[in-house]
Amino acid sequence: MEGLRSRVRLILVLGLGIVLGWVGSSSLTRPVWATAGDRAGECITATGPVLMQYDESTKSPIPLEAVYFLDYKGGRLLATVPSYHQTGGRTQILGEFAERDLTADFQLDLSGGPRPRFAMTTGGLGRFSSGWAPLYVFETTTGQVGVYRMNVGQAYGANATARFELVEMRSLQSKRGN
Repeated sequence: MEGLRSRVRLILVLGLGIVLGWVGSSSLTRPVWATAGDRAGECITATGPVLMQYDESTKSPIPLEAVYFLDYKGGRLLATVPSYHQTGGRTQILGEFAERDLTADFQLDLSGGPRPRFAMTTGGLGRFSSGWAPLYVFETTTGQVGVYRMNVGQAYGANATARFELVEMRSLQSKRGN
């Protein structure tokens, strides 16, 4: 009789564990993605993937990310793709920065117009992105948004040349009255 009770307890505990595990796993249906960004005074930083490569040894995708820096005063948007290089005793992570002139892209007048106000973030395009994340730059005084892409192709590292391109410029104003 004692053996039967211990088996019933064991089955109940295992059953409870299975139910709790199933409930816990079904509540986590959304994957978690993180991007880094920060603001300090008149500068904004952000990061986002620019290329997804596949590592045969680990059988997993490895994202290559860009670092973006937006300077309000100068109306400049800078980007670089960090890559690890070690020669001799010297280690280098950051390469050359590509630059976009936001005053030209957003058609801003820094000397006589209103002072620009920017917000910036990266986002995803799902299966249409091939591993790159667009960089969205909002200019709130003119009500515009620019979409940028740091294009590195399949070559990156010390000798690679990346293109930092404006993909789309749009007004945030709604078009009503049609």
